[in-house]
Amino acid sequence: MRKNSAKQQKMSQFMHAFLHVNRLHRTMVEAEISKLGIHCSQHSMLVLIAESKNICQKEIAQKLEISSAAVAVTLNKLELSGLVERTQSFDDARMNHITITEKGAELLKSTKTVIDELDKRFFEGIDDEKIDTALEVLNSMTENIKSASN
Repeated sequence: MRKNSAKQQKMSQFMHAFLHVNRLHRTMVEAEISKLGIHCSQHSMLVLIAESKNICQKEIAQKLEISSAAVAVTLNKLELSGLVERTQSFDDARMNHITITEKGAELLKSTKTVIDELDKRFFEGIDDEKIDTALEVLNSMTENIKSASN
């Protein structure tokens, strides 16, 4: 019984540490990206648009799991900033395709540099073996959750 409670305590400590690091990372990324004039929600949408070919607003809402209204508001801001363009679909006049502009692509290069530098700071002094072990643990946790929800 004691062994089980010791394992439970370790699991709890692991999750607490993981969530704490996640919050720290997110806070630092948000602070650095905001210095470039963009919010994290805008950044997430811009990344999705850059990775997609001619994505529409409905697909953005589905993939980011946000409302169509939230997509419209964020897209308006991105478009006003010259980071994305909307073009009307040839097949359906009610649908717009969204693409990233050159200015948007340049901004993403800058944000990637910022995030890469932050990641280096987070992993400073941690060898590849420890990173591999952590990845294995997180991947196992993901699989456990996936199989439990099926």
